[in-house]
Amino acid sequence: MTGYCDRIRRRDMVQAGVLGLTGLTLADSLRIAHAESAAPAGEVTADSVLFVNLAGGPSHLDTLDMKPDGPAETRGEFKSIQTKLPGLLACEYLPRTAAIANQFTLLRGISHTTGDHPQGQAYIATGNRPGPAVKYPSYGSVIMNERPGDPDLPPYVAIPQTEWNAGYMGDAFSPFKTNAVPKPGEPFSVRGITLPQGITVEKVARRESLLKDINARFRQTEASSQLLDALDTFGQQAYSMITSSRTRAAFDVSQEPESIRKLFDADEPGQSMLLAVRLIESGVRFVTVTNTGWDTHLDNFDGHRKLIPPLDAAFTAGLTAMREKGLLERTLVIVMGEFGRTPKINQNVGRDHYPRVNWCIMTGGGIRPGQLIGSTDAGGESPSDDTEIHPDDLGASIFHALGIDHHKEYYTRTSRPVSLVPNGRVIAELFS
Repeated sequence: MTGYCDRIRRRDMVQAGVLGLTGLTLADSLRIAHAESAAPAGEVTADSVLFVNLAGGPSHLDTLDMKPDGPAETRGEFKSIQTKLPGLLACEYLPRTAAIANQFTLLRGISHTTGDHPQGQAYIATGNRPGPAVKYPSYGSVIMNERPGDPDLPPYVAIPQTEWNAGYMGDAFSPFKTNAVPKPGEPFSVRGITLPQGITVEKVARRESLLKDINARFRQTEASSQLLDALDTFGQQAYSMITSSRTRAAFDVSQEPESIRKLFDADEPGQSMLLAVRLIESGVRFVTVTNTGWDTHLDNFDGHRKLIPPLDAAFTAGLTAMREKGLLERTLVIVMGEFGRTPKINQNVGRDHYPRVNWCIMTGGGIRPGQLIGSTDAGGESPSDDTEIHPDDLGASIFHALGIDHHKEYYTRTSRPVSLVPNGRVIAELFS
């Protein structure tokens, strides 16, 4: 992820490699991932989640919270258009989204006070305001634990990358990053899934056999084989993922029917969404697509002119494809960034960080469509007095859709009990 004004490059999490190279790379990342799934906390309306992360923070006033009657110094350059959702105006560069606005619910007036990118991202990734005491796990990490799927598939995938992490749950629950996006007409290679040139499934099998022989020799000299048994268990999971034709097929968008592939543009947002839809259909529980570049301190309007149309096309294509495949009913789709941008336009014709106001699209997965929940004042400066929504509430609602109790207690590495989203409330209107 790049393009933040205050971006601090962090060490990437170790990702899955080819088992044959070390025998343990993916196994190590799976070693503590095994856990019993919890009983649903209530009615389950979603089996999976697709989270489109608009990293950097799009301007609410230039997208889906427009104020055409506001003062000239705040309303911006873009014209507004009427959407299919009564009471909602959209940016002129969102015509496709405007045409299907009655098919999703828009939450406005989402508010917090975390004004830098890493903390803002941590907030929308977990539903918890970040602090020094506890590093909360992102939604995908929790879902990976609570709703385990097919062991051949990585349960939590980030396209192409993400800063979201597993917090106190540990690296075994971190997302699998594709580090790349498919390109039409070209083979898509995914590290840890695609076998390198010269490495065959048969070679991997032979190296797996060798690893088992080495482990057996260790058992002859060790009084306790508990650790080796664990390595065997998770090593087998790693081996299954690497050698599984189903796993490789899940990442191969060229296998999609032409009728689906033609819905998506050839650019990165479009191809990211195409891959995301295919992974959801294959059984991946949580997919995040990170769309960068929204940190428009300079030339906000030029930046948004370039960013909004590809998002408009990718988002609507994704919903169309999921609907045609019968996936949308059981897939919770979320689109948002970490915060909005200042109503006041700065001297560089840009807008700065503004966590006081933000919006979020939610659809599928039990969400009642055609709603506007929350609002902002006439200038788009503050949430309306009675409608303020916090990221904690979004977190509670996401877990609710999956039948996970957001008050469920987990334990940190220091054995401290911590609720998943202690300060959130389920937004009942989303599901009513």
